[in-house]
Amino acid sequence: MLLGLLNYGACNAIMLVVRFTLHVPQTYSLILEFALQTMISFLLNRYVTFKGIQISKWWPLMFFVSVGASYLIAKVFLLKLFEILIVRNPLVQIANWLQSIFAKNADPDKFRESLVMLATTMIYCIVNYIGQRYYVFRPRKQDKECLKQPADRTDAEFAPDPSSAQEST
Repeated sequence: MLLGLLNYGACNAIMLVVRFTLHVPQTYSLILEFALQTMISFLLNRYVTFKGIQISKWWPLMFFVSVGASYLIAKVFLLKLFEILIVRNPLVQIANWLQSIFAKNADPDKFRESLVMLATTMIYCIVNYIGQRYYVFRPRKQDKECLKQPADRTDAEFAPDPSSAQEST
């Protein structure tokens, strides 16, 4: 999860620099952020988080499905729900309270939109991790067989014969 948060933070920082320093429109900077997050997420999960797990030969398709489903859940369905809750109705007071703490001079509508973006991005990260953990990088049969055998055998059957040990001088 820590790697996911670091990935999110780094890609978000890049998106903000591209958007506000290079004056790239929001849509294009968000596409860049999403693409970077997705690629880095795969690489981190493949080579750090789930290293040693055999992945299917179908991993490109499985990865695409996992990321697409995560995106639909978080950025399409939940986005509308959060917009209703944070921007329009029940959670307006909480959004106002957060704004009074973190961004007193910000435009309330833009601050609420930022809260929605932050919430959906965090949920996207969580759903994406779950999808990659249990769909793309789930342990295969070969991995389960390897896990059954302990790495260092200390049971009596494989214990060295004490009489064959060399004496230390």
